[in-house]
Amino acid sequence: MRTKDTPVTWGEWSKEWQAHRDIAASTKLTDEQRIDLHVMPRWGKTALSDITRADVKRWVAELKANHKPTTVNRIVGLLNTSLREAVDHELIHVNPAQGVRLKTGEVTHERFLTKAEVDRVCAHLSPQWAKLTYLLAYTGLRWGEAAGLQPHRFDRKRGVILVAEVWDEKNGQLLDYPKGKKRRTVPVPKWLHESIGGTDPVILSPRGERPRSRSLRRALDDAAVAAKVEPFRIHDLRHSFASWLIQGGVPVEEVRRLLGHTSIQTTQRYAHLAEVPNEDVLNALL
Repeated sequence: MRTKDTPVTWGEWSKEWQAHRDIAASTKLTDEQRIDLHVMPRWGKTALSDITRADVKRWVAELKANHKPTTVNRIVGLLNTSLREAVDHELIHVNPAQGVRLKTGEVTHERFLTKAEVDRVCAHLSPQWAKLTYLLAYTGLRWGEAAGLQPHRFDRKRGVILVAEVWDEKNGQLLDYPKGKKRRTVPVPKWLHESIGGTDPVILSPRGERPRSRSLRRALDDAAVAAKVEPFRIHDLRHSFASWLIQGGVPVEEVRRLLGHTSIQTTQRYAHLAEVPNEDVLNALL
């Protein structure tokens, strides 16, 4: 039995930390698997006060031998988050895992499609996939928000969608809040109204079922090739929506609200798209 003066092990602290984490069910499942497989075996019996930065770095080197840098960073990120919370609970004074990461060598590539490219791709999709693609591109909904969109959330009179549920594809569950846990309304172009039906969800797959991201992704890949458009991800349709708004002069704060970003810093990555060279600069290049 642990007394007041007995050091708390990471395994003991982990149970309390995990029990109070406020995260999506799919994230929780993935994190638990990584913790059970990688973190608990190494740190479960180690006292929080005995975890040193040197030990963490050695562990990272061991993980690197069998896993990609991005995977290592996700695993180490769990230890880092748990220890940061331990500091906040005054169980330890400093977080020895803070800032310990591997360079991934990956370059983030955000693809911005033009409206003409979306039209060309949709011309090579089945009617149902085209409807869903247009919905994603012209509302900026996340995949889970679109796949979980309930018919009563579309106000046809006002022409807006209330984003209030999210489909968790991994666990097959409809969650009653979007990412960030803040409901928001998103306007829908009038020409899209007829695409939104009374089914659950409002746009079904070509087979009349709830759409699956993998199936749409395959359809988009084939359509992009046929349309001679550079391949793109489903999430790039959301990036494209943001880019169209910014280039159209919509304030960044309004774009943040429409996208459901909790932080304006996340939306600021699109700000450069509004920086159009003025006429004097262009004339100087002639």
